[in-house]
Amino acid sequence: MNEKELLLSGKATFHVEVPYRLYRTGNAASQPLYVYLHENGLNLVRLEEKANPLLDLPGYHLLFQAPYAEIAPVEGERGYHWIPESDDDATVTSAREHVSEFMQEVIDGLLPHIQGNRLVLVGWERSRRQVSYFCATRPHYVNELILFEGSMDQSWMEEDRKRYRHLRVLGLSGKDAEINKNTVNTISRWIESN
Repeated sequence: MNEKELLLSGKATFHVEVPYRLYRTGNAASQPLYVYLHENGLNLVRLEEKANPLLDLPGYHLLFQAPYAEIAPVEGERGYHWIPESDDDATVTSAREHVSEFMQEVIDGLLPHIQGNRLVLVGWERSRRQVSYFCATRPHYVNELILFEGSMDQSWMEEDRKRYRHLRVLGLSGKDAEINKNTVNTISRWIESN
């Protein structure tokens, strides 16, 4: 019988291309940068359809697609998730950090070319953990957070709440979470009240 000898075991990084889109609406020179994260199981096309009324808000609108593809597309359309399916907390946290690093890299690359005066992170219920993680680990990036049909997951926030004092959160649920002209008006008034 042959003996088996392990020669090497390690980890390697792999990269996948993740699409995003940037739009500008309004004429003001300095405007908010809205960053949208779709629900798990959707994709960039579905996010753009869902968020389309919000693109009427004056500002820059950055729409991200999640990086982790579903194995089997539903009804012929592939959905994407913010983390790989895993029960291991270390894997999940590592994936959230990897996605946040990617988002930060894209935002940092765009900021010199736009006149964004603050960052407004926008997410839906099933993207709230990624949105919350980004806010908790990069509080200096985010000024406002808008969540549709969900609440902020504060499990990643440190005990020192002073780091998050500047963060304004708008949670919309029920009828208020339907994205229409009234929702756009509500968000517009809330943004302007800063």
